[in-house]
Amino acid sequence: MTVQGATLRGWTRPLPLAAALLISIAALGVGIRWWMFARTHVSTDNAYVHADVVQITPRIAGTVDALFVNDNQPVVAGDLVVRLDPADTALGLQQAEATLANATQEVEQARAVVRAAQSQGEIAAAELAQARLDHTRAAQLAERGVVSPDRLDKTRTTLRAAEARAAEAQRQLERTRATLGIPLDAPATEAAVVRQAQAARDQAALLLSYTELRAPTAGVVAKRMIQVGQRVQPGQPLMAIVPVHAAYIEANFKETELTTVRVGQPATVEADIYPGLIYHGHVDSLSPGTGAAFALLPPENAVGNWVKVVQRLPVRIALDAPPPPDHPLWVGLSVSVSIDTSGQDGPRLAPRHMARVGQ
Repeated sequence: MTVQGATLRGWTRPLPLAAALLISIAALGVGIRWWMFARTHVSTDNAYVHADVVQITPRIAGTVDALFVNDNQPVVAGDLVVRLDPADTALGLQQAEATLANATQEVEQARAVVRAAQSQGEIAAAELAQARLDHTRAAQLAERGVVSPDRLDKTRTTLRAAEARAAEAQRQLERTRATLGIPLDAPATEAAVVRQAQAARDQAALLLSYTELRAPTAGVVAKRMIQVGQRVQPGQPLMAIVPVHAAYIEANFKETELTTVRVGQPATVEADIYPGLIYHGHVDSLSPGTGAAFALLPPENAVGNWVKVVQRLPVRIALDAPPPPDHPLWVGLSVSVSIDTSGQDGPRLAPRHMARVGQ
């Protein structure tokens, strides 16, 4: 029994040593993996979901006639969300249309006056031609003594009167053409008075269209601040539309962590609301200034008791794909971001063409 017990104790002694060795190897592997990861990655949990929130504001003053959405309701671009009472603007449009019709009628009347002046000019020209012919004949006959000097004087007087009437007819024609303002065969829409009336009509139609406020983008309605019957003014915020499909991440990294961060580097995002779910994205751009630089009261460092504080710079992370419908990212949610900085090919600043994407 003694020999057997000693044998068993001899076999069990190496087990703790082997277990410790395995644990050490595993810890070493984990440490090496963590070191390699930390070498090529920067991470922060000071990150939040953002979106370019759209404010719905009226362009004209009016009374809310109808509301078509509620808070937290999804909408698509072009959906009617608010309608203002169109009574006043509809009357303005009717008046502008009547003014346009009157202007068109005035142009047609001026065109008729021009045609009448042309006819009068043709008659005066014919009378002038006949008076010249009569005077020429009378002068020839007077030279032969066939016609008395009195008859020649009358034809001369008639010729002068015909010349005066022809000149007056020409001036009248020019005045009527100036009143018309366009060539006789041109359409009435080219006349200045018609163009002015058309512009007033278009403006009235535009004001009428402003009574219908539509969603400029797809998203979810938030912060609805109006009710039916409320009087609103131009520029007054009525509600907001949050484009959750176009959400992005703003991660605030320490300035000492951004040495190797470049635009285009891949990033992973994990939201606190969905533990274990990973969203994939990339570095879209870096802010041109720290949060402190854009604060309402920026720090004043030119003081005697100055203490250096590591600053944080906002980094915009664009998602590679919209969040899935069953796991949306709401604005303001806390997330954790990790950036793979192993690739150093990208620029520090966003390319110029990216800055014009929204223009």
